[in-house]
Amino acid sequence: MLADDHPFIVFGLREMLGKRLGFNVVAEATGPRLLLEKLARIECDVLITDFSMPCADAPDGLALLHCIRTRFPNVRIVVLTMLDNPGLLGCIRKAGALALLNKRDGLQELSNAVIAAFQGREHLSASVRQALARLGAGNPEAVASSRLSPREIEVLRLYVGGMTTSDIARYLNRSINTVSTQKHSAMRKIGVKNDAELYDYAIEHGLKA
Repeated sequence: MLADDHPFIVFGLREMLGKRLGFNVVAEATGPRLLLEKLARIECDVLITDFSMPCADAPDGLALLHCIRTRFPNVRIVVLTMLDNPGLLGCIRKAGALALLNKRDGLQELSNAVIAAFQGREHLSASVRQALARLGAGNPEAVASSRLSPREIEVLRLYVGGMTTSDIARYLNRSINTVSTQKHSAMRKIGVKNDAELYDYAIEHGLKA
């Protein structure tokens, strides 16, 4: 099953997986709500999904991964994303993604990820391993990012993606004060002082595509 909020991406994945690699694509979804509906009705072995697909009436990101893991525990999840922040990638792994790769990776990485997930093995593409290695190497900026909690990362991701604090509170079902506190706590941890610095940080460190 395929899920991405950009129809061209879904089309390209279907062409590559179905016609070029020989996999059977059983369903497609262009948003989280439709994805959850189709998972409830259609059996699949492997789900390939984008990570960031904000919509008004269903969770995306980490919340979506947690929801899938809880409701459909037998589905193996492959996350395909443009985001490459090491802290965020670590959270995606912990949230239940069995395979993780970047949309910039080559076709062979996609094939390897799907096969590994089907077999129940973890697969991290070379670019993802390289990003995560920055944590192990003690890169100061990567380590600072790893100190963010999953909730703080989600707040920053949505904020730099264009949502206001009020929007995020409604979307994540949290109070405005809680979201504001999490935003400022995250900014303090990564060492930025204002929204302009936060946007620069997000672009430079893979929190915003």
